[in-house]
Amino acid sequence: MKLNNSSRIRKNIYIICEDFEKKIFLSREISQYGYQIYEFETILQAIPLARIKKPDVIVILYNNEEDNQFPISLAELIDITNQKSLIILLVNYILKTIEYDLYFKFIRIGISKIFYFYEQNQFININEILKEIDEFFELQYTNHKKILYVSNHHEFNQKYIEMLKKNEYLVDVIEKEKLKEIFFSKKVELYKDDYYLIILNLYYSDFLGIELAQIFRQYLNFKNIPIVFISKEKEIQKHIYAIQKGANYYFIDPIEEEVLIPTINSTIYRYKIYKEQLEKDLMTNVYNHSTLIRKLEYKINLMKNTNQSFAYSLIDIDYFKKVNDTYGHQAGDQVIINLARYLKNNLRDYDIISRYGGEEFGVILNVSNKENAIMIMERIRVNFSKLKHRYQNQNFYCTISIGISMFPEFSNVEGLVNAADLGLYESKKKGRNSVHYISRDLFMNLQKNR
Repeated sequence: MKLNNSSRIRKNIYIICEDFEKKIFLSREISQYGYQIYEFETILQAIPLARIKKPDVIVILYNNEEDNQFPISLAELIDITNQKSLIILLVNYILKTIEYDLYFKFIRIGISKIFYFYEQNQFININEILKEIDEFFELQYTNHKKILYVSNHHEFNQKYIEMLKKNEYLVDVIEKEKLKEIFFSKKVELYKDDYYLIILNLYYSDFLGIELAQIFRQYLNFKNIPIVFISKEKEIQKHIYAIQKGANYYFIDPIEEEVLIPTINSTIYRYKIYKEQLEKDLMTNVYNHSTLIRKLEYKINLMKNTNQSFAYSLIDIDYFKKVNDTYGHQAGDQVIINLARYLKNNLRDYDIISRYGGEEFGVILNVSNKENAIMIMERIRVNFSKLKHRYQNQNFYCTISIGISMFPEFSNVEGLVNAADLGLYESKKKGRNSVHYISRDLFMNLQKNR
């Protein structure tokens, strides 16, 4: 297994800035979190590469109101990105006096966010810029776009199934006979966190789709997942009744792709935001403690059925109280945010990251053996210690300690968490800034001696 983050898609960030010092500053501060940086002095220099390698984010420093070519070249660059990139404009604070006109001028072109910098003291609020980038990528990225489609054998269903697949949705098609497998067997637990949308027909041979929607709503796993009906039924009262009983949308066949897909996209997008508000830590935007425990339970149930392994890791920031006492609690909060960002950008997309509590993070690593888990966490530990934390005019470094446990060596949530916690304790005990793996035998021996 490679020790880089090759399983994670590198995110391309363009930095366009004529001022050499500011360009180096922006490049250094952003690249240390794992982003791929491309530097340019002017927008015109960036355009040829953008045609080949489209940027995810473009950061542009604007310092010359008299540059009449700027809006034209910027509009061309944005057009190349199909208006899907985050465009951040850094504007000299001197120009804030004409802020109202500036906003209209740049928003019309396609600027996403404007920040101001202070020329006299070279101050650029890098933490706010990084936060904006974080939020952009969080909303762009979804682990999967999986839809549960319960078909009633009508011919039109296949047409919409193919339409969804063409638009990169993962469509799990089941006939009504398979519903019993979902609702009335232990396999119902394996459907947790799996679907972002349910599509039903209005009529089935021995029940109504409205009745099926109500049954879905009885299960915690499906309670809040959006439900969409597709039917040839045109009677308006049936539509209203379906909405009253839990449906989000009602489509009448035939449906144009230009109508169906944007509606599905927006429905899933809103559900994703709602889901993340429930599941994620507000400060770091990684999973919260309760979601971690639930995902560990789900992972264990899944791995028991497939006879596979995975690792659980507990990470803690060393001497965190000293950081708060020396630099202030807001600086401490920034270190927590920075660690979350670093983990998100340097672990794989299929690893699960959470804020366990305070300055501790829990990570579910998809690895098959302890050697890979240790190598990955060692890389994280070493590289994080080199990351510069910046709060206001203060710069400092931090280290982390890490404990690791493995499933199925520990076969339940309590065992995995306790073993990783003991590994973290051993790391702290032996000088911090280290990684400790805890086997079952070592766990038993250490417990006897505590």
